[in-house]
Amino acid sequence: MATPGANGTELDEDFRYGQLAIEGRLISPDQFDAAMDKVRETHRSLADILVSESTIDITTADRLTKALRRIVRDERAKSEGGMLVKKQIGGYKLIRRIGEGGMGEVYLAEQLTMHRTVALKILHNKWADDEEFRKRFLLEARAAGKLSHQNLIQVYDVGKYQGKYYFSMEFIDGVTVEDLIRHEGAMPVDKVIDICMQVCQSLKYLASHNIVHRDIKPANIMVTKDGTVKLGDFGFIQSVWDAELMQEGTTIGTPDYISPEQARGERNLDVRSDIYSLGASLFHMLTSKTLFSGTCSKVMRDHIETEPPNLEDLRKDLPKDLLRIMRKMTAKQPIDRYQSPDEVIKDLEMLRIDVASGQGALPTSRSQIMNVITAEKERIASLENDLQGKNAKIVAWMIATGIGWSAAVLFYVMWMMHPGK
Repeated sequence: MATPGANGTELDEDFRYGQLAIEGRLISPDQFDAAMDKVRETHRSLADILVSESTIDITTADRLTKALRRIVRDERAKSEGGMLVKKQIGGYKLIRRIGEGGMGEVYLAEQLTMHRTVALKILHNKWADDEEFRKRFLLEARAAGKLSHQNLIQVYDVGKYQGKYYFSMEFIDGVTVEDLIRHEGAMPVDKVIDICMQVCQSLKYLASHNIVHRDIKPANIMVTKDGTVKLGDFGFIQSVWDAELMQEGTTIGTPDYISPEQARGERNLDVRSDIYSLGASLFHMLTSKTLFSGTCSKVMRDHIETEPPNLEDLRKDLPKDLLRIMRKMTAKQPIDRYQSPDEVIKDLEMLRIDVASGQGALPTSRSQIMNVITAEKERIASLENDLQGKNAKIVAWMIATGIGWSAAVLFYVMWMMHPGK
């Protein structure tokens, strides 16, 4: 391994080395974070730090080094004749490929004019001659480029170079929620609540711009080292700008997290579809299992027709309010779900405070206290409305069964005088 200094490429090598060690369950993500802090402070390699602290032995460190070199060599061999041979596209120097999706490949790159590291997404060659996909790719970049929110991955630039369509976005030094689930299994309740609340903030912002993300899933949710959650991958957004690209019956999204209306190919989706997908992601975070399993067609049919598994049967330590929130987020009919991200945030805020108080912590900020008061007022009002509705039904039943108007009126007056009883 190279000895890291100020060179970003060397730090990237250490980052990949650490990720390889995590995947092999040789170190934990916390050990990795602590060691990387020392790498930056001491300018020593990550391997040296891990060995010196007896986190791994020298034989294991050498084996990881050889494995990483082999991976890099294979990546270079795979890219021969491809994009990395060019080394540069537009004003970006390509470093290595870091991902691939249905529409394009993502590269770690350096934006030469700004001297900053970015993630560069390039449209697949197989779609380059497809006018509809070119439109959608450029739409994705231009729509995302208009957005700016702390919980969204920022898009910087969009362009075309020698027949290649691309756009650049901020490179996130963190991990996806999918990675966290894969390496850590079912996640702690407080962490899940925090992630969901931050994603809801991004959904609230997108909804204010008439945008439906359409592909909310753990793989598209990034968590930075400081705990900031970033929603990315706008490859499937539906906005006011792309109505001409969508036709009735077109299904776009990821089957494991797709909403029922998306699975049916409905055109006029709104934020409630994203709320369903976030609810399906919440289920995955809490259980390390997806809502449904099987073939793509079976899973999509289950989203439309089958009720989700009982969360309480899979995990016994979950608060009842969390079970209620998940059920409401994943209701089959949009009208039965939360109608806005704000509604989800309010319930999650109350739940977070309940969880914290159960651990001996109480809300300390004025905003937290006001949130508690507001949410409690709304809860009481909702209960009163429910009671009024139920008692109106009782009065109607008394009349219908012949008990009589006088008894019905007497019952209603007594209840109005003592509604709490």
